[in-house]
This record gives sequence, C-alpha cells and structure tokens, in this order.
Amino acid sequence: MTAFGPYAGTEVVDFREATDAGLFGIYGATGSGKSSIFNAMTFALFGVGAKPEQSIATMRSGHADADRLTEVSLLFELGDKRYFVRRQPDQSRPKMRGEGETTSTHKAWLFDATAIPVDDVTTDNCGVVLAETKVGEVLKLVRELLGYGVEQFRQIVLLPQGRFERFLIADSNQRVEILRELFDVSIYRNIAAKMKIDAAAAKRDFDDGHRLIAQRLTDAGFASTDDLAAGIIAAAETAQARHDEATAAEGAARSAEQAYLAAETVEGRFKAAEQAARRKLDLVDERQEIEGIQGVLTRAEKAQRAVDLASRLTELDAARVTAVKSEKDARTVAETADRQHVICEEAATIARSNAEQLDGLSAQMAEVKRRKDLLTGAADLKEQWSARQSDLDGAEKAFDRLEGERVRLDALHARLSDEVESARKATLKQSELKAQLVNATAEHAAAKAYDAADRKVVAARNGVEKAKKARDAATSEVEPLRKGATAAERAFIDAQAQVLASMHLTDGAPCPVCGSAEHPSPAHGEGDPRALETEMRAARERLDGAVRTADLAEAAVRTAEATLEERVAEFAALTEPRSSVADGASAVARLQGGLGVLGEIAAPAELEQQAAQAKALLSTAVAEAEKAREILQKARTEEAVAARSYDDAIAGVPGALRAEGALEREGTAIASSIKALREALAGAEEALRNAATARDITAAKVLGAIDAVAQVEIEVEKGRLAFEARLAEVGLDETAYELGCVEVPQIAAHAERIRAYRNDVAIAEAQATAAAEAIRDVERPDLAALDVARDGARVECLRTRKAAADADAARKVLDDLLSSLRDQLERLVKLEEETGPLRGLADAFAGDNLMRTPLETFAIGAMFDHVLDAANLRLDPMTGGRYRFERDLQAIGGRTKRGLDIRVHDIQTGRPREISTLSGGETFIAALSLALGLSDIVEMSHGRIRLDTIFIDEGFGSLDTENDSGTLDLVLQVLQEIVGRNRAVGLISHVPLVQQAVPNGFSIVKGMGGSRVERRAA
Repeated sequence: MTAFGPYAGTEVVDFREATDAGLFGIYGATGSGKSSIFNAMTFALFGVGAKPEQSIATMRSGHADADRLTEVSLLFELGDKRYFVRRQPDQSRPKMRGEGETTSTHKAWLFDATAIPVDDVTTDNCGVVLAETKVGEVLKLVRELLGYGVEQFRQIVLLPQGRFERFLIADSNQRVEILRELFDVSIYRNIAAKMKIDAAAAKRDFDDGHRLIAQRLTDAGFASTDDLAAGIIAAAETAQARHDEATAAEGAARSAEQAYLAAETVEGRFKAAEQAARRKLDLVDERQEIEGIQGVLTRAEKAQRAVDLASRLTELDAARVTAVKSEKDARTVAETADRQHVICEEAATIARSNAEQLDGLSAQMAEVKRRKDLLTGAADLKEQWSARQSDLDGAEKAFDRLEGERVRLDALHARLSDEVESARKATLKQSELKAQLVNATAEHAAAKAYDAADRKVVAARNGVEKAKKARDAATSEVEPLRKGATAAERAFIDAQAQVLASMHLTDGAPCPVCGSAEHPSPAHGEGDPRALETEMRAARERLDGAVRTADLAEAAVRTAEATLEERVAEFAALTEPRSSVADGASAVARLQGGLGVLGEIAAPAELEQQAAQAKALLSTAVAEAEKAREILQKARTEEAVAARSYDDAIAGVPGALRAEGALEREGTAIASSIKALREALAGAEEALRNAATARDITAAKVLGAIDAVAQVEIEVEKGRLAFEARLAEVGLDETAYELGCVEVPQIAAHAERIRAYRNDVAIAEAQATAAAEAIRDVERPDLAALDVARDGARVECLRTRKAAADADAARKVLDDLLSSLRDQLERLVKLEEETGPLRGLADAFAGDNLMRTPLETFAIGAMFDHVLDAANLRLDPMTGGRYRFERDLQAIGGRTKRGLDIRVHDIQTGRPREISTLSGGETFIAALSLALGLSDIVEMSHGRIRLDTIFIDEGFGSLDTENDSGTLDLVLQVLQEIVGRNRAVGLISHVPLVQQAVPNGFSIVKGMGGSRVERRAA
C-alpha cells in the first residue's frame, strides 16, 4: 500500500507467516487503519472498497506527499498459480511541467507471476502481462480467476466491519441474489425459462390455430363448416351444367375444322402449280453461270496432268538446298576438328610438365608411413587412456544419477509432507471439469490448427516471393559471368598462340600450328599464359557456380509454389473455429487450473506413510551419493595420468594429424594426387590421338559433300525440262497452269454442280406438267372465310371449357378448404392434449405452486440447506449447544416468504426465534457461523473457488468473557479448530483479550504522520 488511507508511505503486509500459523490478528486502536487493509485488498482485486458506500476517491492518504501516487498491489495464489495485481485510483497529482495539478485516471494491471519467486516479485518484475491499464478487463479476469465478484467476496472471504451480519438478516430476495452468484444454478433458471417459452409457444399455436380457422371461413364467405359443406353441393351442380355446354361447343368446332382442312388441300395444289412454273424460270437464268463453270473445269483437268512433274521439280530444288547446307556444315565441322587438335596438343604439353611433381609426392608418402608407425606403437597407451575415460564417464554418470535421486527424494519428501493436509480436500466438480476440458481442448486445438494453417499460408506466400527474388538475382548474374568466361578464354588462347609464334616461328620453317612455311600474320597476344589460364579456369568455375545457383533457385521457386498450393489447400479444408487461440487457451488454462486445484484425492494416512518411506530412501541416497563423489575424484586423477602418458608417446606426430583417420586421409590425398597426375598425362595423350583421327575424317566428309552438290544440280535441270514438255503437251502456258492449279481442288465440286443443274432441269419439267394436270377443271376455294368460321367455333369451345374448369376449380377449392380445416381442428385437439402437462409444469417452475417458489429459488434453497448444516457445525459449539439454524418455508409475522427465510431454534425454550430477537453478541455469533458455513459450502461445491484464508473485521467486543471462560473463548476455540483443518482466519479487533488469545499477526501503530504496520510474534 502506498499513500493509501492512513498509510503515508509504502507498507508491505506479508501474510505468509500469519497464514502458516492458521489463526492471526490485525490489532490497533480505533481509527489506526485496520480496516484500511481490507479496503486495500478489496480495491486491488475489484477496484472498490470493502464497503459499497466508500468512494475510491477517498482512499488517498491525507498524510502523503503531493507527488507520491496512491497505489495498491496484491500478490495472491490460486492453486499452483500465482498472480500479481496493481491498481491506482482516480487522484490528483502535480503537473510534470509547469504549475498546478492534473488528474490521473483509475488504472489497473494483472500479471501471472507463477514463474517468479515470491520474494523477487516487485512492481518492476511482475511476470507475464494478462491485462494492463484497462480497468474493466482486469476486473473481468479477476472475477473469472476467483469465480465470484465483490459482493460475494464481502460475504465469504472478507467480512467487513458492520456488514457481514447483513447476510444473516437479509430477506429472501437479497439472499437469492447473493447465492445465485455463488452457486451455479443457471441450469434450473434456464430449464424454467425454456419450459416457459415452450409453453407460451404451444398456447400461441393453439390460439393462432383457432383464429386462423375462423379467418379462413370468413374469407371464403362462410360462417361455419356446415355452411361450407352446403356451398360445396351447390358448386358441384353448377360445374355439371358448364360441362354440358362445353360438349356441344366442341362438336361445332370439329365440323368447322374439317371444312377448313379440305379447302386447304385444294389451295395447296394451286400453289404447287405456281411454284413449279417459277422454278423453271429460275433454272433458265442459271444456264450462263453453268457454262462458265464448265470452262473452269476443263482448264483445271489439264493442269492436273502436269502437277506430278511440278512436285518433282520442287523436291529436287529442296534437295539442292539441303546438299549445299550439308557441304557448309561439313566445312564447319572440319574447322572445329582442326582447332580441337591444336588444343589437345597444348593440353598434352601441360600434362607432361605436371608429371614432374611425382617424385616429391612419393617422398611425402614415405613420411606419412613413418608417422603411422609412431601412432601404432602408442596404441596400448591410447587404449589405457580410453579405458580411464570410460571409467571417468561411468563415475560421473553414477554420481549424477545418485545425486539426482537424492534431489528427487528430497523434493518428494517435501511434496508429500505438503500434500498430507491438502489431500483432505475433496471435489464435487471433477468429472464436469474433465468433460469441459475435453471440449475446450478440442476447440483450442482446432483454433491453433486454423491459426497455424493461416500463418503457414502467409509464410508460404512470403517464401514464394523470396524464392522468385533469389531466382531473378541468380539469373541476372549468369550472362555477365558468361561474357567474362568467354573473354578470359580468348585472352588465354591469344597469349598461348603468341608464345608459340615467338618461340618456334622461323622464316622458311613450317609453323608448329598450321604447318605453313610462310608466316604473313603471326599471332599476337598479351600477358602470362599460365596466369591467364588460371583466370580462365576461375572464370569458368564462377560461371558454372552461377548456372548451378540459378538452376537451384528455379527449383526453389517451383518447390515454394507447390508448398503454397499445399498450404492453401490445407487451410481451405479447415473450418473456422468458434473461438480464437487466446480464448481457447484461456478456457483450457482455466479448466486445467481448476483440475490442478483439485489434485489427486488420497487418504492422509497413506500419504504420511509415503512421506516416511521417502525420508528413509533419502537417507540412503545421501550416503550413496557421497560414496559416488569419492569414486568420481579417483577416476578423474587416473584419467589425467593416462592422458599425459599417451601425449608423451606421440609427441613426434603433429597435433593436426593425431586425430582418428587423419594420417589415412593425408596418405589417401597424396595417393590421389599421384594417380591424378598419371591419369591426366595418359588422358592428354589419348585425346591428342583422337583429335588427329577426327581431323582426317572430317576432311574426307567435306570432299563427299562437294560431289553431292554437283550431282543434285544435274537432276534439277532434268526435272525442269520434263515439266516444260508436259505443259506444251496439254496446251497450257505457265500462267494458265497456275490458274488451273488453283482450281484443281474444286474439280469434283464443279462436276457435281453441273450434274445437279441438269438433274434439276429434268425434275422441274416433270413437276410443272403434273401440277397443271392436278388443277384442271377445279375451282379455287375461299380460305379466308372458312378460317374466320373455324376461329369463331374455337373461341366458343375455349370459352365453355374455361367456364367448366372454373366451376371445377371453385368446387375443389371448397373441398380442399373443408379438408384442411378438419386436419387443423384435429391437430389443435392433439396439441391441447400434448402440451397441457408442459404448461402446468412451466407454471409450477415459474412459482405457481403451493410454496410460491420458482425452480431456481428451490435449487438455491437446497444449497442453502447445506449452508445451514455447515453453519450449525460452528453455531452449536459457539453457543454451548443452545441454538441451531433452520429454514422457514412458511409465512412468519404476516410477511410473504420465498423459501429462504431463516430462524434459530432455541433448545432452552424448545421454540424457534426470529433472528431479530437475538442479542448483539448472539447476532455476531450467528452471523459468523453463517458466514463460515457459506464459505465451506462454496468451496466444496465450486471447483474454481478456493477459500484458504478468510478475514473477520470486529464484532468480538460484543461477546462476554465470564472471567475468561465465556462466549469469546468458545468462538476463538471454534476458529482455532477451523484453521487446524483447512484454512487460515484473520481477525481484526481492538479487544485486548482477543490479542492475548491470538498473539500472531500484525499491529497497526498510529502516529502524527500516518500509520505503519508491524509484525507480531507468538
């Protein structure tokens, strides 16, 4: 507490030793600040004071310096978790700049401090942030962790001065509100609400059904179902009359249709004769076009006779082009073979020069063999050293194992000792919590999988972009390196040629490269050929590396894209969870915390036996660990001696070659170098021979290609002469031939067109003759008049049919309405029978019963019976067996009760008494008993709520002592029994006898500059 209430500075109240003592007190003069500690605890948790009427604006200390902020922090434990909460109320403080004051708003923080030792927790070392700054968020999390709110805190944990008796004298409504928060009876409230809704829905269905029936009859124009039945009979008679009229109209329509069809047949003959005449005229107009097609057909047939020779000439031209290209290719290959022969000669020269290194490498091989002999001679010492190392490793493992066993047994003994007391606490919610945990775990896993899949998709997209950038960067480096490698190779060849020219060219003597005795243009180059060769090889290596990198980068892009597709498919296959990962983790953590609080339920005697066994095993483990420590020290000494002996024996071998296989690798490398040099020399000689052979073969191929070109030229000329002769034979020049070739694909189509025309002329002649014969001596009918008569008959037929159909539909509508109404009436009768019990039960659950008690209040009353039983266990010894609580389910004093009124049964009078008739001391005892009983039942019935410590503020002054043997002693004796079993109790009092009876705790010392807190010891 800092600048809080009467405390001007910072006061730290450490309850650990006090709660370990079980029963402790907080003492001090009136107004010293005892109750302010309660205020501070309540404010830290819930942001309000211990009394509802106290404003947080009044909590700041009037003794504090203006620049010291009021703040309260509370470190508390729930099961195996530890939490740290801080709060600062609304307060005024000096401005940071300038003069005057500014207002700091209410702030709050909540931390998980489980991982931090208690003594290390400070405002700067608070643990993991659960919520900060936002007051509402902190309050919500605190309520979820504790399982209750401030009102319940004031009733079962913190019994403040002048207020903890209110639960005793509260009416039923007030008790229901308090107990509703403490005991989860929402299932009964939900059941009653659900049944009320269902009953109301059933009644609405019944009433709506009858209203709907009446409305449908009214809409149809009937007063009842009997009127509806009479209307159906009248509608049937009307429908029959309409059907008779429709039958007569259908006969007249058929006669009119037959007359029209006969006239239509005759009219068709006249139209056929007119059409045949028009067809003959059309064919006469087409005759000129057909004659033109005949001329085109003749020219195309002549051109077709020369097509084969034209195709042969085209093939010969293509063969000539191919032969010329083959000659050019053969010359190119021959030039390449000449250049390769020169390169192989140079490579053979270099290989012969490198072979001179073989003697030096043989000497190095001999030195390797000598060093191997040294290591072989020291093998025994190495084995001894290895054995000592194994002994040392075994000794260290044995010591670690025994020391770990000692630590484990020590922790086991301590843990079992702590569990002896906590094992007595049972749980009623274990199965429920486990079921909830299974669901919460599944939802959390689904949320994590969904979130992980989303992150994988994002990561995969980023991977694709990164891979593409790397690919583009790698690809951009290839071309510059390729140009550099080409330039380095050209420089090396020029320099090598310049060396040969300067060393071996002599006037009149043959050139060592081309063999010519004339040297008009000797090669020129710059630089050292060996250095340029090294640069050329390095450039080639850089180019090869860049190409490999680009290929790998392209493969990486494809892999990344495939991974992205997989991630997207995996994400699409998931269903979006109903809660987030954080919410799911919070739910799982909360349920696991509840199960962790429950622990494993075992008998205390069994745990005490296990603790004794653990203590015996611990003594044995301590002795064995000490013995192992001695063995370990001896093993370390022997290992150091063996290591020194081995190092002296192999001093002649360099340190880098002492490792296992180092000399073998050295020898292998030297042997590989010798082999490589020899193989390089043989390979160069072989390559030179092969290059000479290839040069001779390609030269022969060039001569063959030249002969092939000459032969194909002769064949082309023969083909051209044959084609020209064929054109003269068929009577076409080249222009006419080309036009005829275009029409060759249409020869069949033109011939078919001419044949079809001749056929159409014959058919038209025949049709015209037949049509003229069919209408000879026949009068042409008046189709328009007959069509009008037919349409009139059709209209009348349709009208009568529609009238009959409408009459049938009207009758069917009435039939369907009557059937539907009868079904609806039957359903309503069945609904009345089925929902009657439901509505009766819903009314009873809502409070319409003999006791006028709703179901939820009845369930709360059942829990309240347990509270009274537990309270009587406290009240009986405190009052010497005189009083017991009992429920009053009837009306007392003319007041209407809801089932949660209580009274006390006086054993001395044998009659019940109202709470209001008790004396001040008796009222205090009754209220204290009821509060303690309520705390017991809340903790037993609610797995999340732990009440390891409760506080009682004042009230002891109303108890008589009767020479130190009165009611006060009985109350303190009962409280002492409570703390001996399952919890600690803190008393706030100024009564001297209480201080004498309970010396443990704290004293509040009041001074001019404010109060301070001091520890008290027994």
